[in-house]
Amino acid sequence: MDKWLSHNNFAKVIALIFSVILWAMVHLDSGTPVPPTTSVPTKFIENVQIQMVGFDEDKYVLYVEPDKVNIEVRGKRTDITTNFTDYKVKLDLSHVKPGTMTLPLTTELPPGVQLVSMDPSYVNVTIEAKITKEVPVSIVTKGTLAAGLQMGSPVVAKEGLVKVTLPESEIEELDKVQGIVDITGLEETLKGKAVKLVAYNKQGQEMSHAEISPASIEVDIPINKLYKSVPLEVKATGQLPDGYILASIEKSVEGVALYGSKEVLDGVDTHTVTVDLNQFQEGTEMKYTVNLTPPEGFEKIEPSTVSVTVKVEPVQQKLVNSIPITLLNMGEKFSAKFISPVEDKISLTVLGSEVHLAELKPGDITVTADLSNLGVGIHKIPLEVKLPRYIELADKSLYVEIELTDKSNPTVTVPVPEDPPEDTGNDETLPPPTEENPTEGSTNNNGG
Repeated sequence: MDKWLSHNNFAKVIALIFSVILWAMVHLDSGTPVPPTTSVPTKFIENVQIQMVGFDEDKYVLYVEPDKVNIEVRGKRTDITTNFTDYKVKLDLSHVKPGTMTLPLTTELPPGVQLVSMDPSYVNVTIEAKITKEVPVSIVTKGTLAAGLQMGSPVVAKEGLVKVTLPESEIEELDKVQGIVDITGLEETLKGKAVKLVAYNKQGQEMSHAEISPASIEVDIPINKLYKSVPLEVKATGQLPDGYILASIEKSVEGVALYGSKEVLDGVDTHTVTVDLNQFQEGTEMKYTVNLTPPEGFEKIEPSTVSVTVKVEPVQQKLVNSIPITLLNMGEKFSAKFISPVEDKISLTVLGSEVHLAELKPGDITVTADLSNLGVGIHKIPLEVKLPRYIELADKSLYVEIELTDKSNPTVTVPVPEDPPEDTGNDETLPPPTEENPTEGSTNNNGG
């Protein structure tokens, strides 16, 4: 070891090593840059988003082509590998007016980094004024409700109006603003549903860049059970005390609501309830409370009860003369002659209250005789009498005798006996009514 230390070359090597170490320590501490031993490195950065400066987005719409650029930079390796968000490309629009033009781009780079190239360095710019228009919202539904339910008209908040902002060149293409609500499975009214709105042009295409304010709107969808409102009719059964006649029937409601399927609702036009006149005791007025039950096949009826007031008055009678008799269903080849009465008019005695009889006129009464299936001969035909409400016939067995003759062979036929000894099967005549068979010769009695 002593031999090496005493050797001259070894001492020179040791001195050189210490010199290099001292030089490095001094220069590293002082921050003096080391002269590069190679060329400065570069880096490509692609798809840098262009940032708009000084642009009023509330008044104008901007179209930039392209909106991203590629840049090449150089610098020390430690500088050019920093976060790429520090590399900014800007477009100054602070003094630009609406129109189409080509404008230069500027850059903002990290310290120590230089721009080598930018592609492109100019961009095409179009600026257009915005127009705002107030339009109504239309709500459409999709899906189906459960059976027995129906949807009412959607109710839209804010009076159903929103504001739509578009470029001036596109505002005339705006056709509608629409929201869609799915009603599948709904069983009750949908309230306060926030519905996203979409603008469509006249070709039915979505205008995705349209600004809608508000972007969504609250909607109520009424869901109701299927129902039908029908008139309520009250019929009277039974008999009033002797000497009285029905004067009026008053009810607390004029109609009822029936709930059910569309099929059963289509088949109903009225709802009828009855009151029993046998329950009438004394006085001139009686009130009934009638429970309403839905007909078979219906789910519900509203209201569930109805009040009926029956008023009676002492019975009066009146003779009404010159009531025309109308012949129905007489074949074209026949001519008719009245035998009894001798003309086509009849007098009837009717019953009613004093007030109703005073108002009664001959034209209020309809009398008809049905000649269906009758041939040549004299026929005794029951009369059908239609009377105003609260008017009754005093005699309910009314007939007319008619002689039918063939127009092509007008010969007088032999009268058919009123009481034939046996049933001959001839439908041309009808026997008079009996207590056992009251339907023959029946009339329409509207008193109940």
